[in-house]
Order: sequence, then C-alpha cells, then structure tokens
Amino acid sequence: MENLPQHCACGTVFDANHAMVCMKGGLVCIQHNEVHNLTAKMLQEICHDVMIEPPLIPLDGEHFTHRTANTSNDARVDVSARGFWTRGKSAFFDIGIFDPMAACHCELSLEAAHKRNEQEKNRIYQERIQHVDHGRFTPLVFTTSGGMGPESVIFYSRLAEVLSEKKRQPQSSVLAWMRCRLSFSLVRSALLCLRDTRSSAFRPVSLVGMDYETTVQWSKVA
Repeated sequence: MENLPQHCACGTVFDANHAMVCMKGGLVCIQHNEVHNLTAKMLQEICHDVMIEPPLIPLDGEHFTHRTANTSNDARVDVSARGFWTRGKSAFFDIGIFDPMAACHCELSLEAAHKRNEQEKNRIYQERIQHVDHGRFTPLVFTTSGGMGPESVIFYSRLAEVLSEKKRQPQSSVLAWMRCRLSFSLVRSALLCLRDTRSSAFRPVSLVGMDYETTVQWSKVA
C-alpha cells in the first residue's frame, strides 16, 4: 500500500493486517474505546446506573469451571447497566474487536470466528458475573470492518427496540442509525491504525433530541 511505512514501530514488517492487531501506541485500543463509549451513551437513554469499566465484586475463594476465567480482584468489564435484560437486574457487557484476516482467524469462516470470540469472552466472565455479581453477561463482538457477532446482533436489536419505544420513532430508523454509527466508529479507528495521523480524542455523541428517522432519511443510510 502506498504511503505506508515498511516497518512498524514494534519492529515487525508493516502491512494492513499487522496494523489491525499491533498493540504498539495503543491505537488498537481506540477502536475498543469508541465502541464502548458509544454503547454506554445509548444505554444511558434507557437504563439506570450505566457505568463504563465497572469493577466486578472481589472474589472470596470462589472457583470456576474454566481455567481462563478472570479471577483477579481488579477485574472489570467494559459497560454495565441496570435493567436492560431484566428489570432491576444488572447487565454486563464486554467488547471484543477482531481482524478476520489475522492468522488465527483466516482459516475459519466468519461465523466460526465470531462464535469463537464470543465463547472466549464467555469463558472469561460469564460464570463469575452470574454467580458472584448476580448479573447477566453479554459479549459484544465485532470485526474491524463493522460486522457483528450473533449476541451483538441480539443486543443492539433489543437496544433499538427500547430506544424506539421511548423516542416514539420507527425501530428500523433507530437500528439503521445505530449500525451506521458503529460501523463508522470502527472504520475510522481502522484508518487511524493504518495512517496514525488523525486525532484520537473521543468526541461524545449527544442523543438529546435525536430524530433518528429524519437523520437516516437525510443521510440515506437505510
């Protein structure tokens, strides 16, 4: 690719695939942060006690089935909200973004790659959150180009349904806006990983008075 460096700052040969996974400089983390900030902002419109990176309850000798379960007393997930799936019950969400062209995924179908990443998240957090925090855990898995895993599709469809009821706007318009906004966040972050030239500062999205139907029609994203 033109105008890209031949070698990454980490010393590896630079190409598009490496740019999506290299942790040097924290650029990959920006993809993750944009998505969880946007998700938290949308949850604040419909839920109580929305938190970004909430700490989980410290363990007191509990043991879990999976060896990869997170047993750190400093463990956190990306977002939590009370009352999303069940009234009065806390829901916890952790976001994962993977490059489907990475070596560990290139031999898998996209469906299988999504499933594997969701299962990894569930092994890390699900049992602990269910039995210690008494909440429900949902992994939100995306590809770097904006594709969603099955559990993410269910979550954002539910989020769009509740938002549309509250805002009294068509669910199809809310969902179209939501998917477009998430895709742009991921693509913008992917370009940052490639070019390393754009501002990494997060620009908060204001949903106050948002007219989803008019916005979708005007932008022609439906």
